Amino acid sequence: MSSLVDIAQLAVQSAMKSGAEWADAVVASGRSVGVIVENTSIRECEVVRDYGIGVRAFCKGGMGATTTTTLSEAAAREVGQQAADMARATHGDPDFRNLPEPQPYQEVPLLWDDAVAGLPAEQVVEWCQRGIEEAREVTPDLALSGDAGLGCGERAIVSSTGVSLYTRSTEVSISFMAVVMKGEDVGAYFEYDVARQMADFKPEGVGKIATDQALKFLGAKHVGKARMPLVLGPMAAASLIGSAIGAANAEGIQRKRSFMIGKEGQQIASPLLTVWEEPFVPGGLASHGVDAEGTPKQRRALLEKGVLPSYLHNSYTANKAGVPSTGHAMRGGYSPAVGIGYGNAQMERGDKTEAELIAGIDEGLYVNSGGLQPESATGDISATVDFGFKIEKGQLAYPVKTTMIGSDVFEMLNNITAVSSDYREEPGTIVPSVLIDGIMVIGGA
Repeated sequence: MSSLVDIAQLAVQSAMKSGAEWADAVVASGRSVGVIVENTSIRECEVVRDYGIGVRAFCKGGMGATTTTTLSEAAAREVGQQAADMARATHGDPDFRNLPEPQPYQEVPLLWDDAVAGLPAEQVVEWCQRGIEEAREVTPDLALSGDAGLGCGERAIVSSTGVSLYTRSTEVSISFMAVVMKGEDVGAYFEYDVARQMADFKPEGVGKIATDQALKFLGAKHVGKARMPLVLGPMAAASLIGSAIGAANAEGIQRKRSFMIGKEGQQIASPLLTVWEEPFVPGGLASHGVDAEGTPKQRRALLEKGVLPSYLHNSYTANKAGVPSTGHAMRGGYSPAVGIGYGNAQMERGDKTEAELIAGIDEGLYVNSGGLQPESATGDISATVDFGFKIEKGQLAYPVKTTMIGSDVFEMLNNITAVSSDYREEPGTIVPSVLIDGIMVIGGA
């Protein structure tokens, strides 16, 4: 069988011969194993082999896109021709200019691990069984749900401009949600681990951690209504800050669907907040030398002392805005659709530990994790605190229930008064805790 690069080249050549002015093709092949845990038992195990070809073709700005799940030379020629035929029949888009030219880029090591690629499905089942046993050893009165999986795959991206890329990667993950019951009292918590390399993966203990933490959420109480400081743990901080950076997606800006309209180059957060994108971390979950169109990646400030340096662009949005692409084109598998996204975010840390931040608060709220994503158009935040503790006199006093945070993204970002020195790290990412002053907390009666 022809290589993935050869198949992609055939698809592009076919599109160009059929009247396209520009074309690119992505060809991917992969294997995944997924195991699902439900009600503290293994519900299913699935092994999937997925492969296909996706082609984009452009003619006078009009785009045609096609896919097939057949990896053959004949299929490549067919989808290339179909994409070109569709492009010629489509109304032109005056904002389309071109596809990126090939440029030198930096290779990133350790994105593939033979040890992960060679694992049998039985190993993934064993991780889940071990997680269930760990959780039951903590307490038998629980319901455990979650999943574990591994994936390995290769992908080629070829364009009519001369871009020709081949990558392969592996990933392995496990996650559990533990729910413990003591009479009518319920506590819950979520924990996970994910990596590209087996050396970075620690499935042992994830079930135990989730259950240990779930027990701490028993005995939840109401907190009333007041403005108070918040300490966001790393997962909660990642939710808030990651959503804010993601809203700088230039596609949303240009379609006027984002609260970040008009914020490029502006101070949108506390000067204490700096976040870097680090695409060259060996074995990083989102490490890549190039984006999904072949534009080289760069180490880049996503937020710099609270300032949003630039929007995130792929080639289309960059051409439309008249600026260089920032190298943030993304696409999944063999889908020809190209979006925008970033990865490997690393926050600069402060000089106090999370415990020291909490110790300095007389009355406040600690949020372990949660969905603090702002509403996409307005930036308003109305979020339920599912995993939080009331802070009293510098201590985590008790878990909270029926509690909400009412704010907006810019108030929360600008009210950050400290960033912790300790942090949660996953391959490529570093997220500390943050202290936010004066946020409205609304608890049940």
